[in-house]
Amino acid sequence: MLPVSIEVFNIASTKVNREAVRRWLDFIGAHGFEIPDEEVLSDPALLVALAAKRCYMSFEPGLNPNVTKVRKDLADYLGNIIKSKHGSVLEHAVYTFAVENVSRVFTGEMNRHRAGWAISEGSMRYIRYDNIKFWMPTSLQDQDGDDKNTLYQKKLSRQLFDDAFEQMEEWQERLGEIWGIDEMPFKKKKLMTSMFRRLIGMGIATGGVWTGNLRALRHVLTLRTHPSAEEEIRLVCSMIASRIIDMEPEIFADFERDAHGWYKPAHEKV
Repeated sequence: MLPVSIEVFNIASTKVNREAVRRWLDFIGAHGFEIPDEEVLSDPALLVALAAKRCYMSFEPGLNPNVTKVRKDLADYLGNIIKSKHGSVLEHAVYTFAVENVSRVFTGEMNRHRAGWAISEGSMRYIRYDNIKFWMPTSLQDQDGDDKNTLYQKKLSRQLFDDAFEQMEEWQERLGEIWGIDEMPFKKKKLMTSMFRRLIGMGIATGGVWTGNLRALRHVLTLRTHPSAEEEIRLVCSMIASRIIDMEPEIFADFERDAHGWYKPAHEKV
């Protein structure tokens, strides 16, 4: 039994094939459109801009007879996309995050956001938990300003958490001994592990991989960093928000963190 901290890793994001983009642009007649380097504009942001410009053939003046003027600054162009709520083009670019040591409380909340997300969560049917880890909720961690009685209540509550997970761990070890699980073939182990997990609480540390497109990320980060959000998902989404705002400033430039920690965009429901 071991208390752990939550960790978030950005393990992947959209990669643009610039050579293929150049061939595509030449094919449709946008010979004068200059593709910015990665140092100037990230691949996810570039893909969003390309998709948006293709909607109106607005790569350069004259390509579409209706278009006589275009924004050459793609950062400014992307800002206008957000402002005009042309959100569908944000769905082309994705970010992938590995999130570890979160509980089933978090995954139960997060996995409700299926639209725009791909989810691969640790399987408690296959993974055996002889050594149980868990994240101690922020609400039970001592904070500046806690009075003496609150500190005492938190101390007693943390002890109950420790005792509960230690007991769960003992139950898992005992069940394994009863059934002789180490001597079983994998197929039978899977059956037993699935049965054993019913004695494990939702607070057990698990993890997985979540991939979300930029539109879905904007939506979820707005909802789940709100002060009223469940404390664990709020913590994780705040960690993601702080990183992706730095990585994709053109897409998340309208996000600001208020005094309560809410990453609130100027333009919601893009």
